[in-house]
Amino acid sequence: MHGLLVTRHCTLRSLKKGSKRPVGSVTVLEPGSHIKDGLPPDVRLLQLRLGPIAYWLAAFFLWSLVLDSPFRYGLSLVNLEVLIYVPKLLLCVAVALLFLLRPQASPAAWLLSGLAVLYLFWGMLNLDNPLQAVFGFWVVVPLLFGLWIGSLVQLSHFYRLFRALFVVTLLGLFFDPLIAYPWSGQSMTIFGSSVEISRQWSAFGIERYAGFTRASFNTASQLLMFGMALVVSLERRWLKALVWLLAGAGIAMTTSKGPFGAWMLLSVYFIGGAILHWARLWVQLWLILFGFILIVMVVVPLSTLWINYDPGLQRAETNFFLASFGDRLNWMWPDSFRLLTLDGNYHWWFGRGLGGVGAAQKHFEPDHYFAADNLFVYLSVSLGTLVAIFLIVALFVKVVLVSLQRDREAWFLPVMLFVSSYGVVTNIVESSLVALFFGLAASHLKNGY
Repeated sequence: MHGLLVTRHCTLRSLKKGSKRPVGSVTVLEPGSHIKDGLPPDVRLLQLRLGPIAYWLAAFFLWSLVLDSPFRYGLSLVNLEVLIYVPKLLLCVAVALLFLLRPQASPAAWLLSGLAVLYLFWGMLNLDNPLQAVFGFWVVVPLLFGLWIGSLVQLSHFYRLFRALFVVTLLGLFFDPLIAYPWSGQSMTIFGSSVEISRQWSAFGIERYAGFTRASFNTASQLLMFGMALVVSLERRWLKALVWLLAGAGIAMTTSKGPFGAWMLLSVYFIGGAILHWARLWVQLWLILFGFILIVMVVVPLSTLWINYDPGLQRAETNFFLASFGDRLNWMWPDSFRLLTLDGNYHWWFGRGLGGVGAAQKHFEPDHYFAADNLFVYLSVSLGTLVAIFLIVALFVKVVLVSLQRDREAWFLPVMLFVSSYGVVTNIVESSLVALFFGLAASHLKNGY
């Protein structure tokens, strides 16, 4: 056996006949220790050396996200604001080096990296300012990094780290109503642009707490992703339940409807799976739901081009929960699609290129800025509708194939359920943590857990 192997079990159920480990167990390995012996010696040695480096780069980046606001605030006090980009810059360098070193990588890593490079050049040619496309590439770096380190480290390698990150995120959020954080509501100027340190805002008079992160929805995503990983990795059921309930309470404090909806969805998934002992039928039902969510992700935004929904939310409580979704129906999705008509309808086929929608527009195209707020819309405007549909269909096919062949309690399907459900109301790609998780999951479509 190569590498150091540490096995942790999600369940205490008995072994299947002829099986070497419990059904649904999660194997936690040291970075690089899962690499197959069948690889050429030089390739295997390279992967073993790169594994720990990739792990520590990812860990540094994750801590920078969890402690984003104090990190930014501290640097602003000593006039070193530009250093906030160091963690992501290291990921960018790592992606370039991994591409050049060509370690064993998943088909997803090659496909999505190839598309990113292709549409980077297309954006540089198509958009008014080539730097807008470069910024668009900068946005997708966490996704690409997750894809490329998938052959070097697995999500299970981070379980111990996730415990610390979950506790720190939770404490930062729970103390927010009690302590006036000095970074709350602050901003700083970098290269002539105003950059948030921490967003202080409210919804219908209810404070949206962010804790140590830049915005409440970032905190909600962190609690959900870390909590989900802990539910999979922890052994004691009462501890799993406690972690998941604390995650739900924290998400509720942020008033982020998308992550809270995903938390409720995954609650049903975990509870039902435990009761039914992860029967194959249970997984099949959730794969059908996964497919339905992807259909909604595509069809509903497209329908806004022809249907004027005008929800007309009158009651205060209904308005609180659904006002932002009404905004997406009324203007965000149809207006984002109309970016494809700027300078010619051919953009429907070829997209605008990286940077053609979302964060890059804030700096280079503010008059046409739209966040897309939907994964399919974001992909369509960036890559064209045909490529977007192809990627959604490919994602569904791969998720089905993987989920029916591997341990159903493991983290893969829950990650994809979260990405799909949350991707209905946000673009996912610009959420660094979610993009990194998705990249790790997608890169294991063939290489295993």
